[in-house]
Amino acid sequence: MPELPPDSVQNQGAPASHAHREPHYEPPVEIEQGLWAFSLPLPFALRQVNVYLINDGAGHLTLVDAGLGLPREEATLREGMARIGVAPEALDAIVLTHAHPDHIGLARAFQEASGAPVYMLEREDERLFNVWGENSGAALKAVTRSFAENGMVLEEAQSDPRVSGAAREGSANAEGQRRAVFPIPPRESITTLTDGETLKLGRWRYQAIWTPGHSDYHLCLLREDGLFIAGDHILPSITPNIGLYPYSRLDPLLDYDESLLKVRDLSTRLTLPGHRAPIVDLVARVNELRAHQRNRSAAVHTLVAAASEEGTIAGDVAAALFGARLRTVDDRRFAMAETLAHLEHLRLRGYVRRERRENLYVYFATRR
Repeated sequence: MPELPPDSVQNQGAPASHAHREPHYEPPVEIEQGLWAFSLPLPFALRQVNVYLINDGAGHLTLVDAGLGLPREEATLREGMARIGVAPEALDAIVLTHAHPDHIGLARAFQEASGAPVYMLEREDERLFNVWGENSGAALKAVTRSFAENGMVLEEAQSDPRVSGAAREGSANAEGQRRAVFPIPPRESITTLTDGETLKLGRWRYQAIWTPGHSDYHLCLLREDGLFIAGDHILPSITPNIGLYPYSRLDPLLDYDESLLKVRDLSTRLTLPGHRAPIVDLVARVNELRAHQRNRSAAVHTLVAAASEEGTIAGDVAAALFGARLRTVDDRRFAMAETLAHLEHLRLRGYVRRERRENLYVYFATRR
């Protein structure tokens, strides 16, 4: 990333910290001929996730991402597909941009119904099975331990991201309870892609692009006609959560900035994000996201410097950054992961240092 701007600290964006309202429902939208968008409800602050259906005009149907997969969400997608005359059994391919729960939930059900191959970037499939599969206990315990070492102690029920904050905090919405284990597609159904590989789906050719940051092995696809499938790499009006976890790559923020530059000047005409409305001006949005991350790092550095010789912990930095917007345990987890990503990015560049004091990591500003 470029050098930190000295005075341009903004507190824009939040880790899914919009007002908590009941999810709204929208019918499928035909963005252009052969391209349908389904806005599915989520039981937490982000409120909705996009699933796309691409009809190549010659009978080939591709589903992009698969939602969280709760009953109401599944019913919404099935009803929407029925409205446009498409059954899950008719799918020819399923693409998962990344292995976060709100993008994988219906992948197994729709794969089993159709027999369609599931495409992911190589190594993201490992995360799919290790973090969300039957043997995910070790990964979840590592995250809980890391958060505790940085000042965020969670009860056992709170520590599991497979259970939403809405359920934990007494929401009347019974769907707040997520599945104990995500129904992941069979390993043999998954085909992995490499960075730069050409994928042919029906009559269309796509370039696979590795875009680490929001997820270490996040996949974007650029179709030959300029349609850009961005997943959660580029979002409009909100910023993707860039978090550091025990199993993450060393510097997700650096990865993210380099990935933004990697896609900024692609020849695109329309960008399909994982949440909210399509983006027309990719260059402008990339520049905004890069500026936001620089400003957020500057804000984190300012908070650490204000602690003077006493130092501070990541939990206190997160609380100061996001304040009253941390309404649920989901919000707190996202905020902690994002704060750790910024702190470690600053530490690797020499702006802060870290010491272990008893059971906590304490951060100090350096003289740089």
